[in-house]
Amino acid sequence: MNFFDLTLQLEAVAILTIISLASLRFKILDSKGVMASIVVGYLIIVFAGLSYFAILLAFFLVSAAVTRLRVRIVGESFVEKDWIRSWKNVLANGLAPTLAIILPTAFRGGSTTMAIGYLGAVGTAFADTLATEIGLLYGGRPRLITSFEKVEKGTPGAVSFHGYLGGLLALAILSGLAPIIGLASPSTALIIISSGIFGMTIDSVLGAGVQAKYRCRVCGKIVENGFHCGQPAGKISGIRWINTHVVNLISTSMGAVLAIIFLQIA
Repeated sequence: MNFFDLTLQLEAVAILTIISLASLRFKILDSKGVMASIVVGYLIIVFAGLSYFAILLAFFLVSAAVTRLRVRIVGESFVEKDWIRSWKNVLANGLAPTLAIILPTAFRGGSTTMAIGYLGAVGTAFADTLATEIGLLYGGRPRLITSFEKVEKGTPGAVSFHGYLGGLLALAILSGLAPIIGLASPSTALIIISSGIFGMTIDSVLGAGVQAKYRCRVCGKIVENGFHCGQPAGKISGIRWINTHVVNLISTSMGAVLAIIFLQIA
């Protein structure tokens, strides 16, 4: 832990200030999303260092770029201005990586366990995000992961071959970057990729099985938000409090746990 490293503290403040201002300027995060990202980023930097933060920053920048590309090509998918991340998005994807660092530190876990758990959590978030975005760019209809029936794009639990390729692309970027910045060895690439694939699959299964789903009263689509096309949508299945953010939090946590388990088995 580096709370008493003044240089690191100043670097953290400078880096997070620049990123926060850029996020607001380019409308990547809303104001509450910026505040949440500052907390997550600060904790990661002071507990683990800039190398760990670089991994999260790579996820943030690549995901934002791919989301903007999708919006430009196919438009908004779930709600108005869905390219702007809120504090819920930040915590859903950033809380598990933060805990993967804090918990091993608090309980005197090894640095290898901390690194691989962190990479498993970020890898799951990265893979799931790119799978969703690239899946939405795919021209055909995806299939529900639990029944393989064709469904509309944006249906919780929908998957496609192109989406999984997007997830693999994210994990390839992550497993290639981690050794370069000294966070993992090349031999851990299979662990990162495996935990990420399992993590984003868990996300899809939870999305199909227990996540609350709604039918838009205007366009008739099944969506994951209770508000669509400017009107409240009607709930048709799932548990109301389990939304996409809760599913993301569970799946990223499972990604971290699976990565640590795979490390022990290897």
